[in-house]
Amino acid sequence: MAAPDKNDAETPSEATAGAEAPKGGSPLLPVILVVLLVPTLCYAVMDFLIIPKLRGSLEAAAEKSTSSGHGGKAKAGTNAGGEHGKQGEFTADFGPTVVNLAGTGNSRYLRVNFVVASPDPKIAEIVKTNMSALRDATLSVLSSQSMPLLEGPGGRNSVRNDLIAQFNRTLGGEVIQQIYFSEFVVQ
Repeated sequence: MAAPDKNDAETPSEATAGAEAPKGGSPLLPVILVVLLVPTLCYAVMDFLIIPKLRGSLEAAAEKSTSSGHGGKAKAGTNAGGEHGKQGEFTADFGPTVVNLAGTGNSRYLRVNFVVASPDPKIAEIVKTNMSALRDATLSVLSSQSMPLLEGPGGRNSVRNDLIAQFNRTLGGEVIQQIYFSEFVVQ
């Protein structure tokens, strides 16, 4: 009878061992879920919540500054900072613009605020009349910029020259002589 007792003792332990294996599962499953879900959730929150809120607040600020009477006013002989510039130079405030930088996966952006300068005393009216086309040109030029280009020597001047060239193409002549940045932030 001693032999049947050994078999009886082994049978429950084998049954217990077999029952525990499926309950334990793989310890890698939670790790795999975290590795896949956390970046996906972070991307979704940034893309659908944070970035739209930033854009909305920046657009509201732009509309507020434009409607407060500061945007589009020409000043003879002054630059963006209100200091005197070249004689016969007129300026018009363009207002803030925010774009995602090229090659950053929408994780980095550029915010600029600038004033355009022209010898034409009607520059404020020209900018206001063509604002949609000029904004489109600005977005095209700025969103094509990359971090290495902006961080390189002369990056800001390269952006300035590209904007002047694109504005003059859009306006059909040599209307814009200079652009003065009052804000140039890469985030």
